[in-house]
Amino acid sequence: MRRAASFLLFLAGCAPAPPPAAAPTGRAFVLVEAAGTGPEAEAFVSRFLSVLSDRGLGNVADARLSGVALETLRDPDAPAAAAFRRRYPGDGYVGIDLPGCGPVGRGGIQCTATVRFLSPEGKELVKVDASGSNFTGISTDPDRSPEIEAARAAAEKAARRFLAALGR
Repeated sequence: MRRAASFLLFLAGCAPAPPPAAAPTGRAFVLVEAAGTGPEAEAFVSRFLSVLSDRGLGNVADARLSGVALETLRDPDAPAAAAFRRRYPGDGYVGIDLPGCGPVGRGGIQCTATVRFLSPEGKELVKVDASGSNFTGISTDPDRSPEIEAARAAAEKAARRFLAALGR
């Protein structure tokens, strides 16, 4: 009898754990636009979204190809804004402006960006400015160029400030 009880305890220890409770879904955001050109803008957006996801805000729809500017969404009664919101419903709308990167100091590159966040009603809730620099010099790897690295550094700062402003 004792052996059977030990066996049952052993089996109970091997039983799969109950499924974890569902994680909170959080907010649903929409990336409306990312003004900027070149690989620096794509590197910024990629890193920005990655940091948001790593910090638990992974539900960001990318609507950049819609062609709608963030400013359009400031007037919630405008037909273009209403149509956009029907197509891309969200708890907030994000716009990124990365005007470019330029030289700083002795041989460095600096990228500056502004991230804006609008409520569904068009009110600006968050505006953060961030810049990132890189002083590593010339790279033969296009994915590791000083401009790309500076854009990624700016994106990390912008994402942290954005999340802090949202209280996350």
